[in-house]
Amino acid sequence: MTFSLQLAVSAICLIYALKGIDSDLLRRAVKNYSIFHVAAAVLISILCIWLQALRLSLLFEPPLGLWEALRVTVLGLGLNNVLPAKGGEVLKVVYVNKSLSRPAHAAAAAVFFERFFDANCLYLLIALTLTDIAKGSLIRRMGVVFAVCWFLLIFFRCRPERFDAIWGAMPKLRGVKFFDGLKRHLLRDMTSRQLLKAWAATLSVWAVYFAYTVYALMRVGDFNISIKAAAEVFLISAAGQLLPTAPGSLGVFEASVVWGLSLFGVGQEPALGIAFLLRMIQLVPTLAALVVLFVGKAGFLGIKRKKD
Repeated sequence: MTFSLQLAVSAICLIYALKGIDSDLLRRAVKNYSIFHVAAAVLISILCIWLQALRLSLLFEPPLGLWEALRVTVLGLGLNNVLPAKGGEVLKVVYVNKSLSRPAHAAAAAVFFERFFDANCLYLLIALTLTDIAKGSLIRRMGVVFAVCWFLLIFFRCRPERFDAIWGAMPKLRGVKFFDGLKRHLLRDMTSRQLLKAWAATLSVWAVYFAYTVYALMRVGDFNISIKAAAEVFLISAAGQLLPTAPGSLGVFEASVVWGLSLFGVGQEPALGIAFLLRMIQLVPTLAALVVLFVGKAGFLGIKRKKD
């Protein structure tokens, strides 16, 4: 039922993005893209992936090697584009445990903080940029939720015995090796210094992600919009991907870009063209993930490279 709803949301968004499209205008818009600017956008997106790998590395102690962290990162990004419910995050944990011999609970804690920090950055940017579009009351409620989450996280890390008392009331989880390890890792094993470094890396990730999207809109698409307008389109597309949809936010991403750009007078065909280009660039980590799985050391799949 849930997957059917996700497909329905994606289908509705695709219909919105594609309805009334003039294929000649769309083809003309894409044909005018500069190869140089497209290549530069791809390089910026790769830098963003590298920074995500650096952040993931910092969330382990001892840190993952940067090449190992890069393999894990592209695996998660790539498989999220083809698996429902962010299944790539689950396989990241499995890959780290089986192929890199790190505890599964440590990998799960790292993934948790990746997503938590990303959600915080997205909220802060929305609060700073989309106040004229989003309702103020909604932004305030979201802020309260994040404030409560931070309070609980800091409180239980400072007083882990308080959480241990609550944990003791959950017999189905208590005693399960994975969950006990995850609790201990989140509250005790991960140092504040690690988390501060990972938070700084997250700010860098979102700064480069923002720069990549703005570059694509203002240089590749050559849209006559301000940086603030490009920022709003960026955040609308990022927020749209939080909706429950088909893998890779298919349809929702395209509709978000088309709708966001329409607010600033950009036609449907040029907007859809840049959305398709950004979608194609997103497939780069998907292809890299396939290399990791089927050519690299994907031991948890039982694949081994033959010796010459």
